[in-house]
Order: sequence, then structure tokens, then C-alpha cells
Amino acid sequence: MSAMNSDQLHRSTLGIYSTLMDEFNPSLQKLVLLGNSYIQAFQALAVTSEAYFSALSKIGEKAFHTSSSRSIGDVLVQISENQRRLTMELDGLFRWFSTEVLQEMDKNIRLDKDYISGSRTQYEMEVHNQAAALERQLRRGANQDCSEYVQFLRESHRDALKEEERRYRFLSEKHCGLIQYIARLMNKTGGSLQQRADAWADEVNATRGPEARRPTSVDNSVGMKDEMRKNREEPALGNIPSRAPSPQGSISRSTGARSVRAKADHQPGGSNPTLLPFSRGEMITVLVGQARNGWLYGRADSSSRQGWFPASFVKAVDDPPSTTSSGSSLRSSSSMSNMPDQSGGSSYNGGPPPPPPPPMSSSKQQEMQPITPTLDRRTESKSEKKRSKPHGQPELFPRGTNPFATVKLKPTNTDDRSAPILYRR
Repeated sequence: MSAMNSDQLHRSTLGIYSTLMDEFNPSLQKLVLLGNSYIQAFQALAVTSEAYFSALSKIGEKAFHTSSSRSIGDVLVQISENQRRLTMELDGLFRWFSTEVLQEMDKNIRLDKDYISGSRTQYEMEVHNQAAALERQLRRGANQDCSEYVQFLRESHRDALKEEERRYRFLSEKHCGLIQYIARLMNKTGGSLQQRADAWADEVNATRGPEARRPTSVDNSVGMKDEMRKNREEPALGNIPSRAPSPQGSISRSTGARSVRAKADHQPGGSNPTLLPFSRGEMITVLVGQARNGWLYGRADSSSRQGWFPASFVKAVDDPPSTTSSGSSLRSSSSMSNMPDQSGGSSYNGGPPPPPPPPMSSSKQQEMQPITPTLDRRTESKSEKKRSKPHGQPELFPRGTNPFATVKLKPTNTDDRSAPILYRR
């Protein structure tokens, strides 16, 4: 810059003004229009997605009532509910994109049109006035002092460069915030959704095995429907207890061991030593009288092995046959809001029960709140403080009215549970 003469400085400054007015702001306005089209395309996608997965859910509900495909219908309904939840998360992302990016850009474009135009007019007037003063000095034969005029040109050129940089930085910060939102959304939903998808695939594949038997008579079909109805009324299993109860603890304090009979096979997969395998009809001695999250602890009479097993898989030896309630009905879509967190629930089909998700801590619950970056109003850095001007010289880019001067997007990132959670409508 030091090699530039006064004429080069003047032309370069005018070129920056022209770039901002004739190229940057029109490009930003076009970007806003494209962004609005992007949002409209997503809204159309969301409507189509809702129709598609609602139809899938209805098919799953029908499959759930059949005697052959109950577990598959359950998987179809869960897939539909998870897709609906994912669409809602994406809808929040696009609302934030519209409010914090597109509307902010559109507002600044409208303000900047008058701001830059007024600044250029003021600059050209000052250049004209100082050039006229120098010409009068030359006519009077006085010594021509161009230092103040050159200093004004240099400072004006430096300020114009900073304004150009400020506008590109504004655009970059807005879209950095957008990518951060997308990344946090992917981290929030991606891992858990992958686990659920794997569990659903395993549950569907399990129906291909020999344990997925089909009824061979009308009586067997009726019996299976009754059994399915009973299982439907039982609560979903919770977390498997992580360890066996202490012999000096709950076992010794229990009201006494009791015998139960297995009414379904329990053959857990994997190598979990805390689970008790057994076959249908086998006798089991319950060592802990009180169920924990739907699980009992006992010992198989045939193998003397001890472990946890679902309470719904056994029945008391001396219990009379129970009748199902006639008030059982198909679960509605509103009752399935917790379905993704149960990973199969009680829809056990001869194989090991899918592991339930770990309990959610309070900090994790706070992470599940809608992701809402906040706006942090910061003052300019020390290097951009207003420089002192010669007496009577105008300021080309006043900070108080500059639409790109002070707003900086700063996403919320804190583990302080006392901090308020902000919701943007």
C-alpha cells in the first residue's frame, strides 16, 4: 500500500465501494432467495415424508395384530415414529436457518444499500473539497502541502478494506453457525438411531430362524393370540440389573424362595453371565421376591445356574390360569411416543431380549433440549477502535449505524445446569 500514489489510492477505494454495492450485496440478495427456496423444498419433503411414514405405521399396526408378524409390525411402527421425530428435528434446524441466517442477511442488505451509498458520497465530497483546497494553494503560489490529503486517502482506503472484510466475515460466521447446528444434530441423533436400526434388523432377521414357528391349527392360532394379548398388557422391560444381588443383601432378606415354571424359552445371545437361560416348561427357583425393572433373579433347577430373567417369561406353579382383560386395545400413535427408547420392549420372539438403552442422566437430558445458538453482542477489537480524525474530517463508516459492525453469532456451549434454556419461536 505504501507504494501507491494518491491517484491509485483513490481509484482502489472507489473500486471497493463498487464491489460492495454492485457485486457483494446483489450476490447476498440472491443467496437469500435461494435459501428461501431451500426451505420451501424441505417443507414439501416434510409433508411427503409424513404421508409416507404414516401409511407405513398403519401397515405396521395391522401386522401387529396378526398371529405371525407381531414383532415385525412393532418394528415398522417404531421406524415410522423415529422418522417423524427426525423430521421434527430437521424442521427446527430450518426454522433456525430462516431466522438467524436468511432474515439477518436480508435485513443487512436493505440497511447496507443506503449505508454504503451515503459513505461513498461523503468520501467523494471530501476528496473533491481537499483537491480544490490544494488547487487554490497552488494558484496563490503557496507551498503545496499534500500530506493531509494523502493521509486521508490512505485512511479511507484502509477503512474501506475493513468494511469489505467485515461483510465476508459476517457471511462466514453465519454459515459456521449453521454447520455447527447440523453437526450437533447429527451427534445427538446419529449414534442412537444407528443402534436402534441394528436392533430392528436383528429382530426382523430373528423371524427367519427355526424358533419363529407358525401355528398349525386353529386352536394354536387362538392360543397364540391370547398369549400375545397377555404380553401386550405387561409392562415393557427396563434396564437389566448390572450385577447379581448380594447373598447378604436382597436374597437373605427375601420372604422366601418360590418356584415358577417357564412359559417361554429364554436363550439370551452374547456372553452376558448375569442372564439365566432356560427352556419352556423348566422349573426355576426365584431367589429375589421383588422384580427389578421387570427382571427376576433365580436359579434353574436343571442346571443350578443363577441369573436374571424377564418376569413375564415365567408363571407361578400354583397360580390359576389368568384371563385377559377385554379392555385391551391397539396402542394409538400417541402411546408410542416412548417406543424408540424401549428397543423392542416386550415383543420378545424366542431370542435374547434386546438390551434397553442406559438411563439418561440429567446432563444428557439437557443435551436433548432443542439446540439454540445465542447472539453475543461484542464490541469491536482494540485494533478496530475509532481512530482520531483531523478536526472537521468526517468519519466514513460510523459504528453506530453499520449493519455489519457488531453482531457475532456464538453458539451456546456450556455444562452449567443453572443456565437458562432458550427457545426461539
